[in-house]
Amino acid sequence: MKQRIITALVAIPIALLLICLGGWFYNLGVAVLALVGWQEFYRMLVSRDAKLYYVTGGISVICLVLSAAVGKAHYSVPILAIAILAIMLEALYNYSNGQWVTSVALTSFGVLYIGLLFGHFILLRQMPGQQVPLLAHFTLDRGEALLWVVLLGTWASDTFAYFFGVAFGKHKLIPAVSPKKSVEGAVAGFVGSILVVMALGVKWLDYAPEKVLGLAVIIAIFAPLGDLVESILKRNCEIKDSGNFFPGHGGVLDRCDSLLYAIPLAYYYITLVLV
Repeated sequence: MKQRIITALVAIPIALLLICLGGWFYNLGVAVLALVGWQEFYRMLVSRDAKLYYVTGGISVICLVLSAAVGKAHYSVPILAIAILAIMLEALYNYSNGQWVTSVALTSFGVLYIGLLFGHFILLRQMPGQQVPLLAHFTLDRGEALLWVVLLGTWASDTFAYFFGVAFGKHKLIPAVSPKKSVEGAVAGFVGSILVVMALGVKWLDYAPEKVLGLAVIIAIFAPLGDLVESILKRNCEIKDSGNFFPGHGGVLDRCDSLLYAIPLAYYYITLVLV
């Protein structure tokens, strides 16, 4: 518990600072998370005797994140095309390992899961729009405010689910994937996330309630699904945590699993409906 508290006291202020500063400070922070996430993914799969292409995959991940950072998100398709071709060529060079198809598939999956999805953390923070008032004398960029809505909605889902699950959970949700999660916790997480996103989206950002409801439902549904997907990955690799980047809290993928689902889907909903 002491280690968890110390990590939180250090990590939370750094995260807050990077989000508030935005720009390259935030972008480089996301790039670091993506690279560490790739390393965690690689180590998890290698621990199960899989063969992945570390350098080719890592370069592809960082190129996808940086394309978002420099405002060239439309480059993601050609980057992915070149990345997959490069992965297949490296696999061809190493064909003697006997896992050509598996190695190409797993490396490509890691690039998509980590590089493409982490890039959306930057895209959401960069969204243009009018400044948003905060307290009496401060304003936030519209992208930062929208990022906070998604972050707080996702954290509300996790927090409500955890505490209500501990207090009232009696029926297992998907015991084969995550034995500790309960139906009662999942319902509480869904409701809590809806309430937080609706309050922030309507009262703070002044969007129409019916439009914010769609965003709230997306976050409330897909944030916990992102958690379950990473749980399946860890269970398949027979490990408890993806890493130890956050001592006492696990790895990057452990902390960002819900956001890897919530942020990209929220970004596209906001782009199509709210903005």
